Amino acid sequence: MARQEDLFGYRKPRVRRGHIAHMVDVGDHGCIYAAGNSCVALFTCKRCGWTSDWLERRNKTHVLQGVPCEACNKPKKEAA
Repeated sequence: MARQEDLFGYRKPRVRRGHIAHMVDVGDHGCIYAAGNSCVALFTCKRCGWTSDWLERRNKTHVLQGVPCEACNKPKKEAA
């Protein structure tokens, strides 16, 4: 019978966590939202200064989670 491998010796590599842009302003534009959304928010990245357009979000909790920063999370160009 084969011996079982060490259960705790190998650690699965983790996915690199992206940089998050956080909320700067939240509001209600008074128009009709897309299905499931109830507010709009503006996000800014503290690392690079990137600012998003007004984005529709579901609720306050969804706004507080932030959005991925488009400038900081660009894929690196592979060396040819």
